[in-house]
Amino acid sequence: MVQKGDIVNFYSTVASFQKGYTNRNPGVVIASEEPMYGSTAYYDKGHAYILWANGDMSREHSTYLEVISNG
Repeated sequence: MVQKGDIVNFYSTVASFQKGYTNRNPGVVIASEEPMYGSTAYYDKGHAYILWANGDMSREHSTYLEVISNG
């Protein structure tokens, strides 16, 4: 799980997912939330709020974030 202050890249093996992030990477984790467990949210792997290098902010699923430096 990513932590506040980590430097991350968005990464996916799906080229169309990766396309929108070439000008954003890297980013810093502003906040993160643990996975929600329960019958209605079994698919949740956690997420993080990222401030990207180009100034954009977004909420991303943790499975798409690759830590490149720990904060």
